Amino acid sequence: MDTFRFYTREDTPVDTIRQIVNSLENIRDSHQCNFEVLAIEDLGDDEREELIESIRVISRKNAIGVVSKGRGSLPISRKKNLSNVGILIHSRDGKDISVHPNVKNNKLTTASQYLNLILTSSSLEEALDSNHISEDDISRMITSLPELIETGLTFKEIEVEVDGGRIDAVFIDEQGKHFLIEIEINARDNAIGQVQRFKLPYSEKYGVDPEDIRLGIVCASIDNSRMTACRGAGIEVYCLCLKNMK
Repeated sequence: MDTFRFYTREDTPVDTIRQIVNSLENIRDSHQCNFEVLAIEDLGDDEREELIESIRVISRKNAIGVVSKGRGSLPISRKKNLSNVGILIHSRDGKDISVHPNVKNNKLTTASQYLNLILTSSSLEEALDSNHISEDDISRMITSLPELIETGLTFKEIEVEVDGGRIDAVFIDEQGKHFLIEIEINARDNAIGQVQRFKLPYSEKYGVDPEDIRLGIVCASIDNSRMTACRGAGIEVYCLCLKNMK
């Protein structure tokens, strides 16, 4: 049985609580899960320490960041206290398996994003498989086997710095066009804006005609509304059906 515990403080934003609880209610109904909302202020000292230790154990096991370091609020503050961000812990059969928000590979995943992933997945197993795959996993796959994206594609370079950001990977297609790729686990709205901003800076830096530049996103999942947005923006999307076998 899957259970979600959502820890709040008196100063946790009301809108955050409302959004998370609404998502948890939908997940309860669609995936037959349980959830409870708990006030941090109601926890005894021992219970708080146990919660902090559980979060740290999950952090070590999943190789994620959970302590705030100036990149947005995380479950544990710089002073090692439980923060007011709203802490979501997912348990399976009584064992804590994930905590959100967290940072992995320098990218923040909020509790809301994690719950949205579950809501858009056919099962909890599908969501967990997607959540455990890293962007590095996808990067290694497509740079080693560019044909996973397109026949005749040649890998050129990874982590290309341009004004305004860093392009995850660049390929050259059979027509000699430069294919700029943003890698995402679950493609979000910011990924669409990010990849759009790459074209002009890349064109100027490398002297490539903008007409000879393609834009793309490679991801493990994307919802229908974002897929429609990508089509409208001229961004190609490749959704890889990956499963982490660790």
